Amino acid sequence: MSEGGAPRHAVPRILLRFSVLIAAFWLAVAVLTNVYVPQLEKVAQAHNVSQSPQDAPALLASKRIGKVFNQFDSDSAAMIVLEGDQPLGAAAHHYYDGLIKKLAQDKKHVEHIQDFWGDPLTASGSQSDDGKAALVQLNLAGNQGQSLSNESVDSVRDIVAHSSPPPGVKVYVTGAAPLVTDQFEVGSKGTLMVTLITIAVIVVMLFWVYRSLVTAILVLFTVMIELTASRGVVALLANSGVIGLSTYSTNLLTLLVIAAGTDYAIFILGRYHEARHIGQDRREAFYTMYRGTAHIILGSGLTVVGAVFCLHFTRLPYFQTMAIPAATGVLVALAAALTLAPAILGIGRHFGLFDPQRAMRTRGWRRIGTAIVRWPGPILVATVGVALIGLLALPGYTTSYDARPYMPADSPANLGYAAAERHFGEARLNPELLMVEADHDMRNPADMLVVERIARAIFHLPGIQKVQGLTRPQGTPIVHTSIPFQISAGNVGNVENLQYQKDRADDLLKQADQIRHTVSILNEQYSLQKDLAASTNDETQSFHATIGTINELRDEIANLDDFLRPVRSYFYWEKHCYDIPVCSAFRSVFDAIDGIDQLSEQFTALTASLDKLDAGQQKLVTLLPPQIADQEKNLRLTLSNYATNSGINAQTQANTDTATALGQAYDAAKIDDSFFLPPEAFSNPEFQRGLKLFFSPDGKATQMIITHEGDPATPRGIASIDPIRNAAKDAVKGTILAGSHIYLSGTAATYKDIQEGATYDLMIAALAALCLIFLIMLFITRSLIAAIVIVGTVALSLGASFGLSVLLWQDILGIQLYWIVLALAVILLLAVGSDYNLLLISRFKEEVHAGINTGIVRAIAGSGSVVTSAGLVFAATMASFVFADLRVLGQIGTTIALGLLFDTLIVRAFMTPSIAALLGRWFWWPLRVRPRPASTMLRPYGPRTAVRQLLLWEDDDPAMTHLGTVDAKT
Repeated sequence: MSEGGAPRHAVPRILLRFSVLIAAFWLAVAVLTNVYVPQLEKVAQAHNVSQSPQDAPALLASKRIGKVFNQFDSDSAAMIVLEGDQPLGAAAHHYYDGLIKKLAQDKKHVEHIQDFWGDPLTASGSQSDDGKAALVQLNLAGNQGQSLSNESVDSVRDIVAHSSPPPGVKVYVTGAAPLVTDQFEVGSKGTLMVTLITIAVIVVMLFWVYRSLVTAILVLFTVMIELTASRGVVALLANSGVIGLSTYSTNLLTLLVIAAGTDYAIFILGRYHEARHIGQDRREAFYTMYRGTAHIILGSGLTVVGAVFCLHFTRLPYFQTMAIPAATGVLVALAAALTLAPAILGIGRHFGLFDPQRAMRTRGWRRIGTAIVRWPGPILVATVGVALIGLLALPGYTTSYDARPYMPADSPANLGYAAAERHFGEARLNPELLMVEADHDMRNPADMLVVERIARAIFHLPGIQKVQGLTRPQGTPIVHTSIPFQISAGNVGNVENLQYQKDRADDLLKQADQIRHTVSILNEQYSLQKDLAASTNDETQSFHATIGTINELRDEIANLDDFLRPVRSYFYWEKHCYDIPVCSAFRSVFDAIDGIDQLSEQFTALTASLDKLDAGQQKLVTLLPPQIADQEKNLRLTLSNYATNSGINAQTQANTDTATALGQAYDAAKIDDSFFLPPEAFSNPEFQRGLKLFFSPDGKATQMIITHEGDPATPRGIASIDPIRNAAKDAVKGTILAGSHIYLSGTAATYKDIQEGATYDLMIAALAALCLIFLIMLFITRSLIAAIVIVGTVALSLGASFGLSVLLWQDILGIQLYWIVLALAVILLLAVGSDYNLLLISRFKEEVHAGINTGIVRAIAGSGSVVTSAGLVFAATMASFVFADLRVLGQIGTTIALGLLFDTLIVRAFMTPSIAALLGRWFWWPLRVRPRPASTMLRPYGPRTAVRQLLLWEDDDPAMTHLGTVDAKT
């Protein structure tokens, strides 16, 4: 036992003896790790790890899709957006074609280009409705957040930057992978600014606490060495490939080390000043300081290290990547806090650099302690009421998975998103990709029916704006693929023949007119023929009468000839009759008489011919009426045929018009109730191009692009993933594609995995951290109830502080908390929230010999200012994150700062002491403590009255000032 009553342990003696060497050692570590190892931000840039969980369904689906289609093997997707002042024309297309060629040549960074705008078949699907914007999707090398992915994004941006777009056209590189890259770059660039602001805040607060610029500078110097050494060690491990880094790990490591290092320095200085105030010399005050703070710092540091390391058990790389770097950095800072800070204190004590510059005031905290032990119940109820302010805000908590609002508006990715949203929907750059993989070639009409059924089932889900696939490349079914339209298309031959049939029907009318004309002629002919037959008959009869007359004349002439025969003979016998006129005349008369017989014969023959003619005419007359009747019958048949054909043609026309109208209506309506793709479509050259875009080379898999109506990175967008997957599975039930594998990746699918993983990881990490904290508290306090109280109040503080953060950000500022804030705030608050309770309860344990209530008063009075200062500095340090360009860091920092303030000012100051006062000796179970001081404990210090007066000593008690006199030269 020393003269002052403080035991001199070996560790503080060694630290005091070798303080210069210890300080030199840490300074060397800080210098060497920062001179021979690149800075942490540069190391992080080269060794950034992927933020995608490797076993997540969305990532596995993405890799499977890329493998089946021979396109890509990562989840890094980027979009190039072309935006023009006017509709994009030939110049923009020419520029675009050249840009695609340059990108295709970068085989190291660009794995696949989804060149829809370069193909007329799919160009409209990649161009905005106003024609002023177009986009092309790239699949890049490396998973999102990985160094290779960031390098790929930078390479694409460099290619775009060195291209020359036509006037009025701007080109942006955006999408999921560029957004993650920008997060890393913004976070890395903001680290220095946040660090400088934090240092300035710490200097101001330290000067306010200690009223000594030298003390503030020395504390800051100590913290900077701890920070530099921690960053250097982490950078060394990362540069050697032992650990990976991320944006959050580098930023949080820096502020955690600064805050923890400052806290521990305040603990050390606070206990040193307290020892000096009660009259101990500098050496004894050093030993008292170390004896009173070493186990607190060790327990607190191990709690932070353990709680942060519990993130290693999580599945999400967002958390995993912070575990080892942050734990390593804090562990280095802890080692420095237990060695370097005491060493610098030991060096500075020789010069009085750390002596208190003002009297230690405990009256206010003593009064608070007195009120607590007198009215523990009401005070506990009041603190719970304050906690309810935050707890009641928790049910209204909603989160966001979209990182864009938390990035600077002028970041390259955000500029690209803004350009796209001016022409496309807000979800156009963040689609889902669904693949159906079967065990056979699906490039046939039967499978196409099921493929369209899948697309239709997904399209009709709430929250889905568009589904693009082979059956609907523009988001609606291919034109002319409805069954009604194809039925109407099948009538094309009928439509073409219908006019011919109408023309032939008109020919029937012409034929009927001809028949009618023929009937008219026949009727006229019949009339004439009857007249002719009658005339012929009359003529025949007349000839018969004439023949009778001629025969009578012949007979009479014959009688005359017989009477004149002798005279006649004279004329014929006379040789010179021709010379004698009278003779010649009479001879001619007799010759004419002889011709009467010939005339009679000729008329008889003519009469016979006329009889035949008359008989023929009668027969001819009887033949015409049947002909006329036949022609009239033909006329009636022709007219009947015309009427029949006209009716058939009219019916055919009506049916054709109905089918055509039905087909046109289905085509115009773009409904998908009756899709069918005929076999001949598969031989169409344009359709063959579509097959290459949406079907795998072997035809056993097809992919669809699903666009949400709203932002997919929201709870609503995430909630649509299960319905999409279930709709696809239900659509193939009982079909030819039953048993096919469904793969779904994309923004909402990825964030759904993150949502589920974050919930799981939060439970695992929180439970592990709580158990670890409980074990550490139990080991240090040796009290089960005290450990439970610490863990319970930390949990309550955590809920209340996060509720206050929700109240601040969501309800007051109108900004939703990013999804990662809850998990990180919970883990970090669990880690740092137990520090002050641990210090307070350890002080309870030191002072419990004076009685439980008296010990509580003394513990609060002795540690109140120290813990409050440490809590305020730690909170201010974390709140410095609000100046970061990455708003997520600001949300994390302010949430932790609110938690620290609540823990410092409410939990540690009022709640925990009131619980200890209420529980009394049971607070220390299974330890046995006396509610009042024992006489044996008081005797070594003097009479009971004097000791009690010492226990209740006030700063301004003149009767006791001589007990606290300090010789500054000792």
